[in-house]
Amino acid sequence: MNSTASRPMRRAQWTVGIAAALLTGPAFAAIIAFQGAGSVSPTGAPDGAGNLPLLATGEYSLDSQAGWALVSPFSFNLVGGTGSGEFSFTRGGDSLFGTIATVAAPGGFSLRYTIGGGTGLYDGARGNGRSAVTLLGDPNSPPTPYTESGRFSVPEPGSLALLILGLAGVGAGRRRTA
Repeated sequence: MNSTASRPMRRAQWTVGIAAALLTGPAFAAIIAFQGAGSVSPTGAPDGAGNLPLLATGEYSLDSQAGWALVSPFSFNLVGGTGSGEFSFTRGGDSLFGTIATVAAPGGFSLRYTIGGGTGLYDGARGNGRSAVTLLGDPNSPPTPYTESGRFSVPEPGSLALLILGLAGVGAGRRRTA
């Protein structure tokens, strides 16, 4: 095939690849809304740097499905107003788990979630989220009740596969031009 005849074919491959990659953009992430309530209690005394070990437990709904349980051991620095730890939402054979970072906010905390995995409905999930926690009692008289609401953003495997396929088409078109 001469180079003049192959030029339209290369353009078509590029166009299809770029279009596939761009079209998957808006549907790239599923949004999971969650809300719940529970209590947070210290599990020990603060260390010399002011890190207080805490355990938050509660009942949640994820995407309006009630019956999820949260267990979140974390440490909060009383001096700096920040903390970090782990979280696990479970319901039957389904789970989401990962790490959290906390920052003190008026009346509670602001949380940033990093999803490290899941099972069942959320098998292999990766993503992130944010939430606001409102303390409903005196933090000096634990257990302290709280409410929380937030959202997770989790990439959808089908959209991710289409994006990869589109990028592979772009790469194949480039190799053929070389």
